[in-house]
Amino acid sequence: MSIDNLPDEVLLEIFDLYRQTFGDQLSFETERVWNNKKGWFKLAHVCHNWRSVVLASPARLRLRLYFASNTPTRAVALERLSHLPIIVDYSNVIWKASAPKRLISALRYPDRVCRIAIRGSQDACGRITEALDLPFPALESLELYDMASIKRVLLPTSLITSIQSLRHLRLDGMSLTSISPLLSVTRSLVDLALSIDKVFSAEGVSLLTHLQHMPHLRNLQVSSLYYRSYKIPPTTSILLPELTSFRFVGECPPAEWFVAGLDTPSLREFHISVMDFSLRLHIPYLTKFIHSVGVVFVAAQLTISGPCLRTDMFAKPHSIDDPPSKIFTFKTQFRADPGSGLSAMLVTLEDIFLSVPVYRIFRSSLDDLGPWRKVFEEFRNVKVLRLLHGVETQVAEMLRQPAVNAPPPQEANPDATTPSGTPIITNRSQFIFPALEEIVLYAGTPRGSTMGETERASMLESFGQFVTARDEVGLPVKVFWSTDGEVPGYSVVDPDYYST
Repeated sequence: MSIDNLPDEVLLEIFDLYRQTFGDQLSFETERVWNNKKGWFKLAHVCHNWRSVVLASPARLRLRLYFASNTPTRAVALERLSHLPIIVDYSNVIWKASAPKRLISALRYPDRVCRIAIRGSQDACGRITEALDLPFPALESLELYDMASIKRVLLPTSLITSIQSLRHLRLDGMSLTSISPLLSVTRSLVDLALSIDKVFSAEGVSLLTHLQHMPHLRNLQVSSLYYRSYKIPPTTSILLPELTSFRFVGECPPAEWFVAGLDTPSLREFHISVMDFSLRLHIPYLTKFIHSVGVVFVAAQLTISGPCLRTDMFAKPHSIDDPPSKIFTFKTQFRADPGSGLSAMLVTLEDIFLSVPVYRIFRSSLDDLGPWRKVFEEFRNVKVLRLLHGVETQVAEMLRQPAVNAPPPQEANPDATTPSGTPIITNRSQFIFPALEEIVLYAGTPRGSTMGETERASMLESFGQFVTARDEVGLPVKVFWSTDGEVPGYSVVDPDYYST
């Protein structure tokens, strides 16, 4: 059968399969490509029949008229294709004199605009507000980026009172007080991403108060890196029955308060990143929340960054190909005691990767082994210890010594010593990492990747006394260089990276 003779229903099915090859339609990049000359425009210009099939199915094929800051205003298309929704994407705009004028022109059919993304500009603030001061009854997605560049952001009343259909909302760099009027009217949100100054204020404004009126929320991202030690408000208990993905970045006090009242029975994925620089970590509500979700962490990355220690813990993925879906990141002073708050989670770890910044002098961080020994003694079930090149000697020295709270080695075998005279540990409870089976060394850097065999062998030899001591008690440990040179897939080697 010739393709010209295919029924319209078959053509539509083929076109829809072609659309699906463009990926997630919530992405502005895929929306831009599909709603352009490489997407449905190509289909509509093959012949009159194909054009009729395409334009007759705007919902099935997700047809949109896409406008960006560098897109010429398609006046003819806006009039002829009056049944098509409009996307306005100014997320990557360079605010020149003509940009605000184009933005206003692109929004001249507000009843058809279904998605808006705008990057803030202090110079164009007035024109941005003017462009948004319209009712947008069909708006499904609103994204405002880099709004911190504007000294005072006031969302227009016409916009706030007309977005009853809004399902996706992203606000970046705004204050909780300024967005409260908008959050108070959003009842149909499915996705919410906020980068705000705080999650509660001294004036009684609370993000949780708004969330309790969003029963359909499935994805929630909150970043709040500003905190003042004013009085924390009472905990508000809220139920988010459909929430499946949750990300939070902030300091410990607001993070503790935020998760204390969350009830998320459908949660499947979460990333929590908290910062605390006190000497003793206290996170009972975070610990309870993680336990309630049923997460068992199996892998961790420890990163030294100057005086700070960052711990990233990962849950086991559902399959070999899946990335870790549940992550807890904690950044603290190096000499703090993370075990005081993380003990229940650290004890489940079976795989640890110790990384350091290759561009800093980090040896001084490990020369004083006391703080590291306190951290490592929490990892009683670790089977694999992975080390990025540069810390092998210090870690080997630490492993040769008994645990701080263990009985003296002489009590078990006073005559057992290494050739250098160091007592050999003969009791399992005296070992740091008592369940350890492997130590894997990673070059990890261009400098390290060119190490000669002599240097590699020397690094392995530094673990000789520890290996001998483990062999003596029937707890052998293998020490070897990674053959592929690839660091663990879950690792983030750059210690200055801090986000979800």
